[in-house]
Amino acid sequence: MRHLPDYLGFCKKTKNQVAPKILITQPAKKVLAKKDQPYLILWRDNLNGDVSIKLYDGNKLIQNISSRTASDGVYEWTPGISVKEGYFIQISSWKDRNIFGQLQL
Repeated sequence: MRHLPDYLGFCKKTKNQVAPKILITQPAKKVLAKKDQPYLILWRDNLNGDVSIKLYDGNKLIQNISSRTASDGVYEWTPGISVKEGYFIQISSWKDRNIFGQLQL
């Protein structure tokens, strides 16, 4: 059989599994989300399930932004508090909390 392009669906099955990852791309580091103003959280992942989104200050949980949401790469968040520099957003797999991505604000 001749070699056909992968996009036709004839790619070979590989035994190598890609490790699950979450990469948060927004909010931008230099722009802090403001209290009572909507803000988009954007991310990319290769998960097959829902995620949770949380706001931390170091090890301290500040806000549970969403305990469970679809892993579609976008979440509109309206902070009920003033977000300070040094806080970070963590998005984690709902099924496995050890799979997560973080973004320092």
